[in-house]
Amino acid sequence: MEIQAKKKNKWENILNAYVLVCGIIIFSALMTYFVPAGVFDRVVSPTTHKKVIAPESFHLVENTPVTFTKLMSSVPRGLEEAGSIIFLVFIICGAFEVLNKTNFTTSFINVALKKFGGREKLLFPVIVAVFSFFSATWGMAEEVIIFVPILLILCKKLGYDELVAAGLAYCGIRAGHINGMMNPFNVGVAQNIAELPIYSGLWYRSIWCVITMIVTTIILVRYATKIKKDPTQSYMYGVNEDWETFDVSEVDNAEFNNKHKILGLLMIATFTILIIGVIKFGWWFNEMSGLFLVFGIIAGLIYGFQVSTIADYFILGAKGIVGGALIVGVARGIVIVLQDGQIIDPIIFYATNLLKDTPKLIAVNGMYVFQWLLNIIIPSGTAQAATTMPIMVPISDLLGINRQVAVLAFHYGDGVTNLITPACGPLMACLAVARVPFNKWMKWVVPMLIAWTLIGFAAVTVGQLINLGPF
Repeated sequence: MEIQAKKKNKWENILNAYVLVCGIIIFSALMTYFVPAGVFDRVVSPTTHKKVIAPESFHLVENTPVTFTKLMSSVPRGLEEAGSIIFLVFIICGAFEVLNKTNFTTSFINVALKKFGGREKLLFPVIVAVFSFFSATWGMAEEVIIFVPILLILCKKLGYDELVAAGLAYCGIRAGHINGMMNPFNVGVAQNIAELPIYSGLWYRSIWCVITMIVTTIILVRYATKIKKDPTQSYMYGVNEDWETFDVSEVDNAEFNNKHKILGLLMIATFTILIIGVIKFGWWFNEMSGLFLVFGIIAGLIYGFQVSTIADYFILGAKGIVGGALIVGVARGIVIVLQDGQIIDPIIFYATNLLKDTPKLIAVNGMYVFQWLLNIIIPSGTAQAATTMPIMVPISDLLGINRQVAVLAFHYGDGVTNLITPACGPLMACLAVARVPFNKWMKWVVPMLIAWTLIGFAAVTVGQLINLGPF
């Protein structure tokens, strides 16, 4: 038994988020000494007006291996580049700490549970469907962090753990993201580059989106049911002591008063402004951070807190998330090292060359696998589309594969490994807010990863078999 315990602790130490990310950074740096450096020329696309790869322009350049000095500086540079999302996490957690101190969250959950009256499991498909819709239409990603604190208390009240809360939020948005029904940041950009009618093939992606939501809900419900019957089966059992001692009677006894109703209206107004700002005015992290800073201050003033008390609660909320928020920036160091060594483009060039002489069905699934792997180091849908679609489009034309199917291969590959890549900011931020260690998430998410990977293979394969178009 002692030997088994030592082995378990060893692997848990290795899967510590910081240890894992730093290991990947070091491995990436070593790769720059062995992989020939090369680059594609970038040109401005006439359709998207974004910089994209010129497919025939790849050429080798002088190797630029990452030195020890650059390796050391990769993490600080990553923190600097990811500063906007790190500050967003800090401010959201600070704002919701103010909101939680008003007892709004516990009171709201008490009202919601009374409305559902013993039909709590209906919440799972509703939550997954709502988050999936937001992601599939206007590209919700980092914004889901806002809902994690509420889901944490809800799950505790229902007898579940932090993984269920994180899974409902993060897997909910990613279920919509991988299908990308009308997501402007992945499908929108990819179809523009492929010169396809914008959002064409929506009916096909919608079918697979429903399938993905159903599968996601089933996996979540199965785990939640198992740990409710036996809490020791939870991957989080004994991890967060304050979670174990949380008094659920606080929810039962919480009264939703008039001030809470005003706070609810304030929250709805904030979300509405956020959606309009992102869609119409192109808001990004700085604007979102500013919005939630104002939200937290106004929420505290409405409830009658002193200004100094509001500041204290902000700091308290941000303090509790420091370790998790910083990993977002540390993980950015992976991409920085690969860029410094100029080996991202060679990886793309040599991998796509393998697809040129293969049968259509194998080639299109090969595209999917390639995107699946590439997404581990380039988790941004927009960046990945601009990087790979200019290459995938000519390959699909050469092999007689419809461009619409090439786009399918891209967006499924772009989305699935967001479940596991530490380079993905929204994932690390969600886990940080939910207080879920990365090693626990990696154990829990395996069934979801396998199921989604198979859904991607099925969607791409069927799309090729029916010649999904228009071309």
